[in-house]
Amino acid sequence: MQSPSKHIVVIAPDLGLRQSLTFALEVEGYQVEAYETWRKCRHSALPALCMIIDDQVLRSSDARQCLRNSSHAVILLTDGISPPILENPGLTLMKPFDGAELLSLVRKLALTA
Repeated sequence: MQSPSKHIVVIAPDLGLRQSLTFALEVEGYQVEAYETWRKCRHSALPALCMIIDDQVLRSSDARQCLRNSSHAVILLTDGISPPILENPGLTLMKPFDGAELLSLVRKLALTA
């Protein structure tokens, strides 16, 4: 098993976004677990460097509550138009973004892990 510093969980309902995130991260040597919904992700017990979550996933109160109770670092992908989903979103990346912006945030988390 790879170390948690190389493992990232991605949760995004859009298949194209999930595939793009997975590709960009795997090219940089990260192991990615990608899920369409929070419910599908909940069963993952692997330690991770961070979770990258599309804010559309957090529309359910169950997902927001679980995330508040989680110890994972989070990079929240937001459209910048919708009202904030979380009181303290941590690191936020506004869509559309490029791979360099995403990797910069991931590397920042890796340095503090």
